[in-house]
Amino acid sequence: MKSTNTKLIVMMEIAILAALSMGLDWLDTPFKIGPYSFSFSMVPIIILAVRRGVGPGMIGGLIWSILQIITGNAAGWIVHPVQLILDYPLAFMLIGVAGVAAKNRTLLNVLFWTLIGIFLRYTSHFFAGWFFFGSYAPEGQPAWLYSLIVNGSTFLANAAICLIFVGLLFFAGRRLFTPAER
Repeated sequence: MKSTNTKLIVMMEIAILAALSMGLDWLDTPFKIGPYSFSFSMVPIIILAVRRGVGPGMIGGLIWSILQIITGNAAGWIVHPVQLILDYPLAFMLIGVAGVAAKNRTLLNVLFWTLIGIFLRYTSHFFAGWFFFGSYAPEGQPAWLYSLIVNGSTFLANAAICLIFVGLLFFAGRRLFTPAER
């Protein structure tokens, strides 16, 4: 019975934290400027991943990406099926790699794997930008460089924001990152 209850709790955490990421994404919409967006909406998925591991973190990211698509947040940015996969399910699922820190929940380890998860997300966005949004590059600028500038600067800003929030939450409420098994 304990295993069934734990699975149910994990499923509920996935649903709640994916919905929280979506809600935070709506709240910080004013921080989107053209192709740039500055957000701490990845933090709930990172908390989920550190609490429960890579698998639940990736599922939470997948659910968040599906919410992005069905609510229309992604509507203006979908130009090709492969780009859709790179920019939404794959990119959002890669945040779940932060769950590697679940094996050793020290501040340094959590921040390191958070950075890796965010980096992998923006690597996926980089490839989507390179192959599908190169037409937005200024004349004479290679598409890969344009995508690197746009996604690299967004990565740096969002990584800084998320690392600060995750670090503060780790100090203020470490229990957020550690499930209480009963």
